[in-house]
Amino acid sequence: MTVDPVAVTAAYEAWLGERIPGVPEDLELKHRTLAADPARFLRGTYYLWLERAAELVPSLFDGPQVPAVGDLHVQNFGTWLDRHRVRRWGVNDFDELAWGTPALDLVRLAVSAVLTPQVAIGPKRICRVVLDGWTQAQAGRAVDLADDGAQHLRALMPRPAADQRYFGRLAEGQPAAASDVPAHVRRAAIDSVGPDWEPSWYRRQAGVGSLGHPRFVAVGKDVAREVKLLGPPTALFEPAGGVRPDETLYERVLTTVSGPDPMRRVEGWQIRALAPDVQRITIENLRPKDTERMLTSMARAAADVHGASPEQLDAARDHVAQLPTSWLHHAAQRLTEDTKSLFHRWH
Repeated sequence: MTVDPVAVTAAYEAWLGERIPGVPEDLELKHRTLAADPARFLRGTYYLWLERAAELVPSLFDGPQVPAVGDLHVQNFGTWLDRHRVRRWGVNDFDELAWGTPALDLVRLAVSAVLTPQVAIGPKRICRVVLDGWTQAQAGRAVDLADDGAQHLRALMPRPAADQRYFGRLAEGQPAAASDVPAHVRRAAIDSVGPDWEPSWYRRQAGVGSLGHPRFVAVGKDVAREVKLLGPPTALFEPAGGVRPDETLYERVLTTVSGPDPMRRVEGWQIRALAPDVQRITIENLRPKDTERMLTSMARAAADVHGASPEQLDAARDHVAQLPTSWLHHAAQRLTEDTKSLFHRWH
């Protein structure tokens, strides 16, 4: 069956628009961004991914479920400070947390790596590294960047922008009216810094998948908070394979991995810190050895999230161990080609 990605996207956006207000100019930007390359198309069309995975590789939905990231890809990892002011690195986007099989996360991570421009290793090797990293991971807290084992991450970390330049760029957005952000959300963002903080508020465009959601940033001299309206989980639009949203997973996972502080939800809005040293490492143009190290770290970080339910992770690993050796490569190959085909139909 031929799938029309434009029609599916229109249906998804209509469904979402019935539940949260959209930002038309941001949706237009999202549509242009989806046309840029297959990697960004993948990032912005999680609703399509669920539908196509269920149709093309239904076995991915078999087996024990874990707290799954869902919309996992190579751009969904970064640094943060936890509540003890420890700088960590790991999965940093939890918008689509749900109960699902780890296979879905691993395949989506592998496909996103295969589609990344100028990636230094081939698809088979990518899949092998991802699977080995996940299988061998000691799930727990996200990586402490001060640890000896994080030397490769520290070496690849880009130099942060100067504070004045970084916060100045955040303040280049369109000023936001007081009524744009609900009073209780605005208050929660301010209180996360201090009750006397008096930031300026601006509209913000960022990301790909959530472009079109109302998003704002509160900016002070050397501190900023982003607030974003999340909307319902995508799995409710495309209820494929029994992926089950669960609001309790958010706090559970953040506690398990020692997640960003502040990072909280207030009646459907997400509040998080923005700072020059909140960074990601891209795998584009890395040497093969560094690419493998990063993909191993990403797979281990996914296991940290899955480990929010240790018993389920153990059961899922037992299930994956029984699968054919090449299962991940075959699934990734099928969905990579399908993503490319959908991307070309988007134009």
